[in-house]
Amino acid sequence: MRCLAVIVVAAACHSPNPGGADSSPAADADVLNTTPNQWVWVPVPGTTCANGTTAGFGLNRSATPGGDVFVYFEGGGACWDTATCTANPPVAVNLDVTYTAQKLATDVAALTVNRAAGPPLDTANFVFVPYCTGDLHAGTNVMAYPGGPTLHHTGATNTQAFVDRLAPSFPAAQVVWVTGSSAGGYGATLDFHRFTAGWPSASVNLLEDSSPFIPFVVNYDKLTTAWKIAFPPGCTGCDTSFTPVFDAVAAAHPTSRLGLMTWDNDQTVAAYFGYTTSLVPVQDDLITNHFDHPNTKVFEAAGTSHTMFGQLATVQSHGVKLSDWVTQWLVGDGAWATVRP
Repeated sequence: MRCLAVIVVAAACHSPNPGGADSSPAADADVLNTTPNQWVWVPVPGTTCANGTTAGFGLNRSATPGGDVFVYFEGGGACWDTATCTANPPVAVNLDVTYTAQKLATDVAALTVNRAAGPPLDTANFVFVPYCTGDLHAGTNVMAYPGGPTLHHTGATNTQAFVDRLAPSFPAAQVVWVTGSSAGGYGATLDFHRFTAGWPSASVNLLEDSSPFIPFVVNYDKLTTAWKIAFPPGCTGCDTSFTPVFDAVAAAHPTSRLGLMTWDNDQTVAAYFGYTTSLVPVQDDLITNHFDHPNTKVFEAAGTSHTMFGQLATVQSHGVKLSDWVTQWLVGDGAWATVRP
């Protein structure tokens, strides 16, 4: 099997990008006929980052018309009350950011797209969704925190506006891959229905990186109140528990490939969700009882690390290379299966 070097992500590390993103006036054009094979910042009127300034997305358009679409949601923590939203160091990225082409250039420096790897990504259009709302890309609320900032937790409304802009620009896409790391993986899942609605005739597939929908031990009521999360349609029980979000997505999309890459004892996830003991039994329950559909698979490796996209070429579990497993997800290989330590 040919292994595809899809993307390399250093989740919390950014460095200057000599190639940069297009900061010319064309980057702000009202159409998506952007320069091919180059990252371009596309601001979307009516969308907002946490500080109320305009949000948008990065686009690296294929030179081949009619290509498929690969979407990556950026991660970077979350905040839900005055303490977490004013923490130093921050527990959510980009809360005070005014997004620009220069900021996009910095962010995508940590994400390398390799069309030269060959099909199916050689003619794909790549979309980078920055994370600047602190709400897992899922909020619909402007929240004035007592004694703290007023933040636009508008990740869900932003994403809908992005899909409304992208879908008419790439109507011939036959496959749409929706991915994300950490907070971005949660956002990719919570917003997955927007992409299936935007491309109703395409095969739309999901890959969560280090975004297991395990129960919150603490703070779930706080974040659902602060963000006013837009849960997927038909999400029964999601206002009191997080796991039903994945259940609703799986039930609504039985023909989509829904995958999770995860470390079995991810300490970053444990800290955010309030766990003080090992995540192994919690993850075991999630995988056994919620990824039990023909179209849902997990790549689980032993360890306490966080995120895997940056280690596609090196991570293995039970003798299976992560790069091979992701390739099977990409192409719809019938051999794609759950892998556990």
